[in-house]
Parts: sequence; structure tokens; C-alpha cells
Amino acid sequence: MARRRTPARRRSRRRRTDADWFLWLVAAIILVVVAKWLIELVTANWPLVIGITVVSVAGVIGAMVLRSRMLETRRQEWLRDNARLEKADRMTGDQFEALVEALLRREGFHKVHRVGGSGDGGVDVVGVAATGSRFVVQCKRWTKSVGSPEIRDLLGALHAYPGHRGVLVTTAKFTAPARQCAAGTDLILIDRGQLAAWLAGSFVLDPATHAPSGLRSPRRPTARPQDGFGLDGALGE
Repeated sequence: MARRRTPARRRSRRRRTDADWFLWLVAAIILVVVAKWLIELVTANWPLVIGITVVSVAGVIGAMVLRSRMLETRRQEWLRDNARLEKADRMTGDQFEALVEALLRREGFHKVHRVGGSGDGGVDVVGVAATGSRFVVQCKRWTKSVGSPEIRDLLGALHAYPGHRGVLVTTAKFTAPARQCAAGTDLILIDRGQLAAWLAGSFVLDPATHAPSGLRSPRRPTARPQDGFGLDGALGE
């Protein structure tokens, strides 16, 4: 059975509605008054307002530029301190990915970021070279040789990155089956010897880069690991 509203309840409900409308009206009047005051203030002091606005915008932009430069300086200092094989040998997997990321930035790559993680799909770092060529990099901070399964994994991961070139970089070496698996593909394999050259600045990743005299592209002959890079030395995990 429906409850009947008493006259007292109806009057109470009407009073609440009238109070709500009154509050909205007061708020609207206050808003109009404040807006009018601001307009008059800006109109009367527009040179000052423009000056404050320009200074504020310049300050924000300057702070952003300064922060970007500070971050870049820190990256360069970190790379200088860690661009050696013996340093790479003691790195964790995440640190080695950060090292490769820093090397890409030093070479002029942009849009560089790490993808590494449980769902990386076999790709650790991606970036775009100064020439516009796009690369995906898989990093192996390993003590053992990299075999053909890792090559096939990277080739499979490239399906998710159309138009990208695959790179596999390791602190160790590649087995003969791994090199055979990569033969005939567009993959770039960077073993311990080439990594040493990359760290030293005598190796460039993008073959289309117009490198200064003395820099080698990945397609040119490089020193083999047995030619003095110490592959047989113990690597810290």
C-alpha cells in the first residue's frame, strides 16, 4: 500500500527545493561578479598581465629545457663511466639494456625507449636512427654463447614490428648455427668484439649513417672475438 505524503512533508520538500534554487542563484551571481572584476582588472592592466604571462611561459619552457639538458648530461656521464667491457660484464640484464639505450642515443637515435619485461616479446630496446631507419634490439648479457633459438625468437618478434630491423647484441659470442640462422636475413649480430668497438665509438649501428672517418658499419669486417677481446675470460653474472 502506497504511503500518502502529508502536507508537512510536501512543505518540507518544497522548502529544500527553494533553498537549492536560491544557492544556485547566489553562486551564479558571485561567478558573474568575479568574472566582471577579472575582465576589468585585465583590461585596466593588460601590459602587466601580458608581461606576467610571458614570463611565466618562458619560465616553464626554460625549466623544461634545463631539465632535459641535465638528464642528457647525466646520461652522457653514465655512459662514459660504463662504456667498457669489464663494466658491461658486471651489469644486470636491466643495466645492460640501459647501456645499449645510451649507445643508441649517442649515435643520434631518437624515440629510444626500453620495452624489456615479461611481456617484451623478445624485444628490449626500440629506436629510430637519424636516417629514419627503425630498429628493435634484443640484449643478451650472457656468459654463454648465443645460439640459433635466440635468433629464431628475434625473427619471430619482428612480426610485431613491421618496418624495423632486428639487432641482437651480446657480451658473449654467437655459435656457428646462430650465424648460419641469421645468414640471409636482415639481422645485425653484435658479438663481444663488435660490442667493444661500439663502446669505444669505432662502430655504428645504422649502415646508412654518414659516419666520420674511422667509424665502421656493421656490414664491414670487424675483429673476431679470438683476436684479443678475451672471450674466454670469466664474466660476472
